[in-house]
Amino acid sequence: MSRYQNRKNFDLEWIERWARRVNEDRRLPVIGRFFTSRFVIGVDETDYLVEVRGGKIQRIAEGLTPNDMGFEFALRAASSAWAKFSMAVPPPLFHDIWAMAHPLHRNLVIAGDQKPFWQNLRALTHMLSLMRAI
Repeated sequence: MSRYQNRKNFDLEWIERWARRVNEDRRLPVIGRFFTSRFVIGVDETDYLVEVRGGKIQRIAEGLTPNDMGFEFALRAASSAWAKFSMAVPPPLFHDIWAMAHPLHRNLVIAGDQKPFWQNLRALTHMLSLMRAI
């Protein structure tokens, strides 16, 4: 087993700890004040619906129901990729979602409506970087 696979257990409890960390951040209310979206973080075969309003996470749901299909975009990767991304000092190609999503590596898939993704990119990347503080 590699040292990356056993580092974190990406379950609902871990996602909720990340959400608390995001909501405690002092920068996100400023850079994410217009960030209102529903997006999915996919870990292996499990999807977590994240509802953001004004740069704060309002709700997290594990799994998608027919009522949850109104999400705008999805970020899906294997748990081993998320484990590398969320390290305090990530290895090369896992330091950023762009490096992970590069067509040569395809460690991360970005799907859905990319307009809200691009509009809120600064807040979203900061939000995701807070995974490293957990």
